Amino acid sequence: MNTIITVSTIMSMYMNLTTNVENSKFCYNADIENGCVKSIEVYANNGEYLKANLKRLYIYDEQNRLVKRETLKWNKKRMAWENHSCLCYNYSAEGYTVEKRFWDEASNNYGEAKEYSHYTIIMDNVIAVNEYTKDLDKGEYALVKNTLIMTPDTSKLMATE
Repeated sequence: MNTIITVSTIMSMYMNLTTNVENSKFCYNADIENGCVKSIEVYANNGEYLKANLKRLYIYDEQNRLVKRETLKWNKKRMAWENHSCLCYNYSAEGYTVEKRFWDEASNNYGEAKEYSHYTIIMDNVIAVNEYTKDLDKGEYALVKNTLIMTPDTSKLMATE
């Protein structure tokens, strides 16, 4: 089982978000290029007009796996998108790691990850998730939570010839 964040994962998320526009508090605008979601802009919908809220930028590797998702927030005073945070995805044979980083104005770059999650594929339909937080006093990451996720085996739900 390959549990990897791909273009189809992002497209599925986008399509699920845009199905009930009339009753939604938010509206979404996606920029899709060559079958890949490059960005999604989110606008607050108060019923009369749309207000810019946030923007997500997606970067993929040569295998179309998501490697970075940046979140930008709208600064209404400056009338511009500003960096806020990013998720960085690193893949290995046994699974993947997701690091959350926040924008550091002083260095004009994303800071060091203060937390990350490691997803290990145990077997088909079973994933172990270990969550770590950085202990600022020790400068080391400490395990704070571990979870075992079991997804349903849907392979036997469809008839085969």
